[in-house]
Amino acid sequence: TEEQKQKLRKIRFVSRFVDYIILIISILALIIGAYAFWDTHQLMEIADPDTYAVYKPNSEDRLTYEELKKINPDLIGWVDVYGTKIDYPIVQGRDNDEYLNKTVLGKFSTTGSIFLDASNEKDFSDFQNILYGHFMAERKMFGDLELFKDKEFFDTHRYGAIHKDGEGIKGIEFFAFLKTVGSDPDILSIAKTRTDKPDLIDHIYEIADFSRKLDFSDDENLVVFDTCDFTITNGRSILIGRLTDKVEDNICQEEVKTNNFSNLLTKNHEIDYLLTLIVVWCLLVIIYLIFELINLKKKEEEAK
Repeated sequence: TEEQKQKLRKIRFVSRFVDYIILIISILALIIGAYAFWDTHQLMEIADPDTYAVYKPNSEDRLTYEELKKINPDLIGWVDVYGTKIDYPIVQGRDNDEYLNKTVLGKFSTTGSIFLDASNEKDFSDFQNILYGHFMAERKMFGDLELFKDKEFFDTHRYGAIHKDGEGIKGIEFFAFLKTVGSDPDILSIAKTRTDKPDLIDHIYEIADFSRKLDFSDDENLVVFDTCDFTITNGRSILIGRLTDKVEDNICQEEVKTNNFSNLLTKNHEIDYLLTLIVVWCLLVIIYLIFELINLKKKEEEAK
């Protein structure tokens, strides 16, 4: 009957409307997911030490480092923790917030930079010098500090180096790894004098998860690597070393593994993926609508 046909038309209309809504939501979810994946990849690329490797100072050529210094006068040195991917330029801002979301190249990024506490002297001449870096996945920035939670890794990775801006290289000998909180006044305060040194070192040994005994001379300073520890509220993972005039050879260099998929994304980084996905989505919707219109006409002809 005509009444039944009208009901069927209404049911079909509602059904098609629901189909369109589901289609649009599904495609939007696909676009958002793809864009989130691409954006994460971009962040990881920004935080990758290979991004800055060309600027690393060495005894043969300081030209590229000086070029980076011209781009950002806040550059004060370079840190290299042997056997890890912590191999980055060091900056120092006007305060400890400036480089939380800014790269060494001066661009906004949630990856931030490796930076020296704003209260420290630029030449690492303070008794206690604190370096901050975000804890990131895929071993970016200070993500590799987590490796020192393993006793075997801590025991076999003892050294690093800091290239001081225009003042040569200082060796780092690590002697303690520990966890604390961001409000710790002992470990994370640079307001100390050399008379506090014995008590501080005793305190470090007392609370450290892993440590090795060293004999400290009066003129040796400490460098503290500080990153977030998400296992506790306001947690911090801390790796502590002493600065020495002796720079050890890096015998813990990792074999560089090529990530073909990452390289593919890097080579095509100039493509506007979001715009491409939107265009594809629009084409799919148009094709779907055309297909539905054809089916609708066929059903109307059959109904007649």
